[in-house]
Amino acid sequence: MYRKLTTVAAVAALAFGLAACGGGGGGGDDTADAPTTMEPTGPTPDEQIAALQAEINALRAELGLDPVNIDDLTGSVSDLEGQVADLTQQIADRDKADADAKAEADAAAMAAVGKALHAALAGTVAANNDNALANIGAPGLTPAGLAIDAAAGAGALPDATDPGSVTLTAGDSVGSLGTWAGTMYSHTMGTGPSKITNEAVVYTNRGAHAGPSRPFSEVYDVITAAGPTRGYTLIVSTGTFETGLSNTAVSADAFTHSGVQIHSASPGMSAFTTRGTYDGAPGTYRCVGTDCTSTNDGKGSPSALGGTWHFKADAGAMTSPPDTAYLYYGWWVSKDDEDEPTAASAFASEVNDVEGGTAIAGFTGLRGSATYAGHAAGKFAIHRTADGSNNGGHFTADATLEAKFGDATVDGAGIKGTIDNFRLNDGSEDPGWSVALSRNDWTDAGAFAPPATRTESTVWSIDGNKASASGTWSGQMYDEAPGVPSAGGDGSNVPTTVTGTFYSEFGSTHRMVGGFAAEKQ
Repeated sequence: MYRKLTTVAAVAALAFGLAACGGGGGGGDDTADAPTTMEPTGPTPDEQIAALQAEINALRAELGLDPVNIDDLTGSVSDLEGQVADLTQQIADRDKADADAKAEADAAAMAAVGKALHAALAGTVAANNDNALANIGAPGLTPAGLAIDAAAGAGALPDATDPGSVTLTAGDSVGSLGTWAGTMYSHTMGTGPSKITNEAVVYTNRGAHAGPSRPFSEVYDVITAAGPTRGYTLIVSTGTFETGLSNTAVSADAFTHSGVQIHSASPGMSAFTTRGTYDGAPGTYRCVGTDCTSTNDGKGSPSALGGTWHFKADAGAMTSPPDTAYLYYGWWVSKDDEDEPTAASAFASEVNDVEGGTAIAGFTGLRGSATYAGHAAGKFAIHRTADGSNNGGHFTADATLEAKFGDATVDGAGIKGTIDNFRLNDGSEDPGWSVALSRNDWTDAGAFAPPATRTESTVWSIDGNKASASGTWSGQMYDEAPGVPSAGGDGSNVPTTVTGTFYSEFGSTHRMVGGFAAEKQ
């Protein structure tokens, strides 16, 4: 039957094609050549139609259907084509209506976010300076997370509201900006109307200045006292990692589960042991007692180890000294129970004492200049009450700074820069923004801030149109490669890295805040 139905379709199509064919056109001039006469080589068109008609009706009879006329078939095909055209138009109209509705909903959502984030990027009411950088104190980044202490009245919060310090825990990677790895941090507290969510993105250069590989026993303390742990290194004591050690260095198949796993010693054994690596060095983990556990959220390394754990590296195992002092920068936002932002800010700081810190050796006597290039990340908001074209979200951008070293006797000493080549989270590759960072003075051995005589220190331009000066910016330089090359240094006391924060406005409608890091070129 499949063949017959297919034949009927083919016959109907051919019938339609024959019916649609028009006769030859006449006319022409009397002097035209006479048409060439050819002998018939097959059935005439009428004979072909008759044959097709007969085959159609024979097949219809086998199917128990009434006879039809080819003219009726061609008419039916025309009707079907018209119906298809109508349905196609209806589908197109529906898709356009859906697209218009989605665009309208997206615009409404964007307007709401833009309006809320615009208020969130205001400064604390108590400070009354419209500067989002005042919304938080200096955050602290530790292996436990990112500690954020929001100021009283931060952003859209009432002036009397002073949120307690919260610690945001690390989550997924957000990619890298150059050699700086980005990580999302978050913390949620409360339920219902009292729910508050804190989010932050932190970029660090951890590991950028790790030393060459060395024997494990030269990098970590190894127990030499007689006993079952001789030759081992204490990693975790009663659930707490030893100073300078981190869960991110731990790796073992026994720790790759999801959730909490209890680890018990095998029958006849006094301790639970498993093969793995610590900081890349292969060896054996050991834990004694009934409180030996590991917690893993599916991100590779265990987020926690319960009990007391030791690790014994294999003979000759090598590792790199851990990078326990490094720089970071990023942005923070607090949201209410409806996921609307209520406060936002940016930050830049260091973990432990990065070489140089606030006392770069010989900085005050340094002369000459240097250029630094890197990246920036932060939050932005657009709130136009006139046309409602609001927008808000986060951005990444390029950062370029020019430093001229010297004390107050050196003309033009200080640092200036530019933030440009913005990329927005809504997919906009380059909205034509650029923020000029006016020249700042050196305030300490590597620190810089606007002169006391200047109240506004940034200029935001959009497609070349400059706004009035606004906002502020400041930062710190670091020398992460001090000393001679044989000791891992670069042989100079010129700072290698600069980090900082900035806040800028374009009139009363645009606000942004961000952190940045750049390296000597």
